[in-house]
Amino acid sequence: MRRLPPSWRKSDVTLHSTAKEQRLLLTSMVVTVVLALASIGFGLWISSKSVMFDGFYDLIDAAMTGVALLTVRLISRGDDDRFQYGYWHLEPMLALLNGLVLAFACIYAFIDGLNGLIVGGRELQFGIGAIYAGVSSIINFAFFAYIRRSARHLGSQMLDVDARSWLIGGVLSAGLCLSFMLGGLLAQTSAARFAPYADPMILVIIALCLVPFPLMTIWKAGRDILMITPSDLDEKISQLAKEVAERHGFVDYDSHVVKSGRQQFIEIGLVAPSGDTETNFARLDAIRDEIAAAMGGVSPGYWLTVDFTADRRWI
Repeated sequence: MRRLPPSWRKSDVTLHSTAKEQRLLLTSMVVTVVLALASIGFGLWISSKSVMFDGFYDLIDAAMTGVALLTVRLISRGDDDRFQYGYWHLEPMLALLNGLVLAFACIYAFIDGLNGLIVGGRELQFGIGAIYAGVSSIINFAFFAYIRRSARHLGSQMLDVDARSWLIGGVLSAGLCLSFMLGGLLAQTSAARFAPYADPMILVIIALCLVPFPLMTIWKAGRDILMITPSDLDEKISQLAKEVAERHGFVDYDSHVVKSGRQQFIEIGLVAPSGDTETNFARLDAIRDEIAAAMGGVSPGYWLTVDFTADRRWI
């Protein structure tokens, strides 16, 4: 079997899941843009670069979500003459771009925070800043929980990256809220001269705390782009090929697997005894069905090839 039948690759289930994925990404993008603009405007009002960074971070994330939405629409089209394996390979590429952009944003924020400390800090309104950051963190955590649950249900790397962005936004806003509260308390003590340093210090700390998240995204997406085989998937398919070979009297077997985004490309080779003349196509199809069922049933997430031969060179 060279590949799954077209009806398996672009089923109603696939179309439904990608349609829901697109709706969630569109909703996420719109809400993110609103929060980003609000944070930028509020940061300008209270002269807080840490709040402005929160807004610009969200704005970059919204742009990445928009690109993700376009990518999901391409994936939902299935394969065509130019991309005969579909558009799944765009998913890890987008995740890599997302991680790189956000990582550079964190590096810029870190440098800007250090500069703020060097020039003597910034005066700002701590009380109202804490209230705004607290409300923002609640919204971010709520969307994280909602998008994360949907990502697990749909098996979407796009939604998983988007959910991680909402989590980062929630942690960022919560950190800002706590820091503004502490800065406000500091301003009322004998150490009030250090209060202007609170905002750039917050920016430095948040940048350092956030940068591991996009780096994790870069690492995971890079593995998919380089087609590094996941060890757990390799062990699972190899064990399955071994069991099928033993059960049906094949003398040898081999398997190759690779993962690109949510799509898994799996090839299994089974070697029959050289003198076998009784095997027919009906039996071979039944073995293929058995392998597909062991992998979780017919699914658009698998691109399955099963080769049968009596010559070991072909596996």
